[in-house]
Amino acid sequence: MRSRYYGTAEALGFQEALAAYHYLTSRIDRTILRYGRFLIDTEALLVPVNLDCFHCHLVHGQTCCEQGQPYSMTGTNLSLFESHALPILDRHAQDERVETARVRGVFEATAATDHHSCIRKFDGDCLYLVKQGGQHICSIHRYALEEKIEPAQLKPFSCSLFPLEIIEMDEGILLTAVTPDTMDFSRWGDFYHKHYSCVNPARRPKGTPAHYFSARDYRPAWLWARDLLVSYWGDADVTSIESKLSLPV
Repeated sequence: MRSRYYGTAEALGFQEALAAYHYLTSRIDRTILRYGRFLIDTEALLVPVNLDCFHCHLVHGQTCCEQGQPYSMTGTNLSLFESHALPILDRHAQDERVETARVRGVFEATAATDHHSCIRKFDGDCLYLVKQGGQHICSIHRYALEEKIEPAQLKPFSCSLFPLEIIEMDEGILLTAVTPDTMDFSRWGDFYHKHYSCVNPARRPKGTPAHYFSARDYRPAWLWARDLLVSYWGDADVTSIESKLSLPV
C-alpha cells in the first residue's frame, strides 16, 4: 500500500494511503480504466472546473498561491529550477527576499512541510510570489516565458497540476482530479471545495460580475492540465489516456 504524490518526494500518510487504496479498488475496471502503467479515473477527470485565476483575488480575497507553499520537487524539475532559482529573484524581486534567498537559501524544511525541502515562504507567501502592476504573479512562470522555457518544467510540478491529482501506487499511477470523493487522499484536501469557486460554483459570492467564473467557462478538469502532462509524458501517452475519456465535442 505504498503511495507517493507524483512529482514530489512526499509519501501519503497511512490514512491517506488507505483512502486512496479503497477508492481505487472500489472503482478499478469500472470507472477507473487501465492503460499501461496508468490508472485513469474516467469520472473524476471530467468534473467541471474553471481556473479563472486572474479574477480569483478579486472574487475570493486571495488566490491559492497566496499564503501557500509549493510541494517539494524531484528529478529534472528540481535540477532545472535550481539552475535558475536566484536569477529569477534577481530579475523580478525588488525587496529583501533576494538577500534572504542568498543567505538562507531558497528552500526550507519545516514541520509545515513535513520536513521535506520546499521553496521557502517569505512574508507568509511563496518566496516567488511577487506583486507587479497591482497583481500577484508567479515570478517563476513569468521568467520561464521570458526565457522561452516551458513553465511547467521550471515551476514545481504540483503548482501546475491543479485540478488534477496523480498518485504513484503499487498498482500503478492513479490519474484523478480534485472532487468530494478524492478529498480524503488528495494533496489538495478539502480546502478548494470549501473556499474556491473554480471547483465549487456554490462558493461564487453573490453579486460577482457575470464574466468572473462564468458558468459557460467550466470545462473538464483533464483539459486544464493536459499540456502539463504532454510536457512530461509526451503526446502519444497523453492522447492514449485521453481516448479513454468521454470528452465533450
